[in-house]
Amino acid sequence: CLNTEGSFYCQATCAPGFHFTPENKCRDIDECALWTHNCEANFVCVNTAGSYRCQPKTGCEEGYIQDSAGNCIDVNECVTHSHPCRPGQACINTVGSFYCRSIMASCARGYHLNADGTHCEDVDECVLNNVCGSHGSCVNMEGSYRCECQNGFTFNSISKLCEDVNECRHYSGRLCAHKCENTEGSYHCSCIKGFKLAENGNNCEDVDECEINPCSQECANVYGSYQCYCRRGYELNDIDGITCEDIDECAIPNVCSYRCINTVGGFNCTCPSSGYTLGPDGRSCQDVDECAAGTHTCSASENCFNIHGGFRCLHFDCPPNFRRATTTLLGSCLHYGTSLDCMRTGLSDPSLFTFQQEVPAIINWPIRYLNESVLSHVKH
Repeated sequence: CLNTEGSFYCQATCAPGFHFTPENKCRDIDECALWTHNCEANFVCVNTAGSYRCQPKTGCEEGYIQDSAGNCIDVNECVTHSHPCRPGQACINTVGSFYCRSIMASCARGYHLNADGTHCEDVDECVLNNVCGSHGSCVNMEGSYRCECQNGFTFNSISKLCEDVNECRHYSGRLCAHKCENTEGSYHCSCIKGFKLAENGNNCEDVDECEINPCSQECANVYGSYQCYCRRGYELNDIDGITCEDIDECAIPNVCSYRCINTVGGFNCTCPSSGYTLGPDGRSCQDVDECAAGTHTCSASENCFNIHGGFRCLHFDCPPNFRRATTTLLGSCLHYGTSLDCMRTGLSDPSLFTFQQEVPAIINWPIRYLNESVLSHVKH
């Protein structure tokens, strides 16, 4: 019997003096017939089981036997005879003979006296209760026994019981991809957070957490975990990492030129209710030129003057020898004549007005020509 790890197998071998036959049996080699003995000429070869002996042509006395060299040696009758003495007696061998002596019989471990006390017989340990424990089966042997343990258990030679094999410690790092948990007679694999056990029960596969929508807005699966993202106008909560909260853009300095109104996921810029309009960038307020757009309320006798966020209606009178111009410039007057006319009328003072000779002149009138209503508009 040849032992292997976890099992055994039988290999047929024969003892010295025997050979293996095609019928898978061990047969004695007859050295005498094959002339492979070394007996001398005055000896006769006598084949024995597994050997031979050389017997001289003259025999030995009773109580002796010849060895292979032809010498007469003592016969141990206590061994060669089945029952040389009566029950309760022990056989004592002597040179050329033996004698019997009464004894109190004692048996070796694994044996006990038979019913009549004549000899020792094997004790069948397997009939005793649970000698191998609950995880093994008992096989009786001559003078002993052996335990055949179930899978996942091994025999403890000290306790003589089948004990659990801790596969996780014995095969550390070779059974499970992540975590190994020992169980009675086996083991169980488990995975760390973000992974699940594969069908083979040993490997771990990534869990797509995004399938259960853990994020309030956008989710991106990564190996062993996931990442939450927010849409424009939102930011991720620093505490839970999954909730998207609205960004108050209005808290950002100068995000709008006038007034900012925060909305969920965005913001709106507004301008004053009149006189301004929102620019192309959606943030800046631009002045509305009511005079150019024709949306003012000035009368035909008044001039429209645009200001930031509104307009003013101005009324004025031209000085002598001037008339109101049709130009769009505010307060424009045209002179009727030449510089000689101005000199005759005494209006050539450059501090009062200016013009170009022979060309209708646009003048700036002095304050004394503005009426009180014009001054009130200018002050505003």
